[in-house]
Amino acid sequence: MYGMFGRANQLIIVTYKIIYFFAGIFGNACLIYMIASIKKLQTKSSILQAVQSFCHIICLIGTQVDTILTILDIKLPRNQCYPKVSIYTLFETAQSMIMLFLVLDILIIVKHPRFYHTFSTKKYIILSMILPFICGFGFFTWGFLDTDDETVIFCNPPLGLSLTASTWFFRYILFLNVLTLLVFLVLIKIFYTKGRAQRGDSWKVMKRLQLSVVIFVCSWFIAQSANSVFIAMGIRGETFNFLCANVSFFVLLSFSQTFYVIIWKSKEYRQHFVNLWCTRSISQDITGAGSTIKSNPVAMISRTF
Repeated sequence: MYGMFGRANQLIIVTYKIIYFFAGIFGNACLIYMIASIKKLQTKSSILQAVQSFCHIICLIGTQVDTILTILDIKLPRNQCYPKVSIYTLFETAQSMIMLFLVLDILIIVKHPRFYHTFSTKKYIILSMILPFICGFGFFTWGFLDTDDETVIFCNPPLGLSLTASTWFFRYILFLNVLTLLVFLVLIKIFYTKGRAQRGDSWKVMKRLQLSVVIFVCSWFIAQSANSVFIAMGIRGETFNFLCANVSFFVLLSFSQTFYVIIWKSKEYRQHFVNLWCTRSISQDITGAGSTIKSNPVAMISRTF
C-alpha cells in the first residue's frame, strides 16, 4: 500500500529505535547500578525507580525484535509476532502502573510520614509490585489466548495483541496516565501551598521526579491518545498499524529519559554519578600502575590526581 514511502518510513523508525536503545540501556543501567551500590540512595522511592528502570530495559530490548524484522523486511502474522514480544508486553504493562505508584509514593510521604518511614522497605516494594505484575500477566496471557493470522506492519505489543486486547491495553494505559497526572497535580498543589521550610526531604524527591513524570505522562498521552483517536475514527487494518508505528517515538522517549532527567534535576544524583566514574577511573589507574608503586610513588600520585 505504501510502497517505497512505507519502506523509508520503516527505516527512519528503525534508526531512532536503535539510538533510543543504546541511550536508554546506558541510562537505565547506570541508574540501577548507582541505587544498588550507594547505600544513601536506597530509599523506597529510588528502589521503585530502579524497578521501573529495569522494566524499561526489558522494553527497550523488546523493541529490537521489530528492529531486526524491519531491517530484514520481514512481516509476520500476529500469531507469530506476539510470542516474540510477549515479555515486552508484560513489562510495558507493569511499568505504567509503577509510574503511578512513584507519584503515590510521594503522596504517602507527605500525608503519612510516620507510617512511611516505619514500614518495612522490603514489604513496601513487594506489595507495590503485586498489582502491576498481575495486570502485566493479564495482558501477557490475553495475547496468547486471543490472536489471529493478520499480518502486522510492525511487531510490538499494541500491534501484536488482537484488536480487542489492544483496545483495552490503550484504555488501561490512558486510565493510569490520567490517575498519575491527577495525583501529580495534587502533589504540586500541596507543595506550593506549603512554606519552603515545611516541604522536607519529600521535596527533593518531587523535584527529581517532576520533569520525568511530565515527560512520561505527556509522551504516553500522545501515543495512546493518538491510537484511541484512530480507533474512534474507524481506522483499521494496515492504515491503523502504520499510524500506530509512527507514534512509537514518544513511547521510546518515555523508556529512555528517566536517568538523564534525574541527573539534570538532582544535584545529589549528578554528584554520585560523577564520583562513580571518577572512582572507577582512579581505581583503574592505580591497578595499572601497581608495578610502578614500589619504585616510583611520586609518579603514582601524579597519575592518580
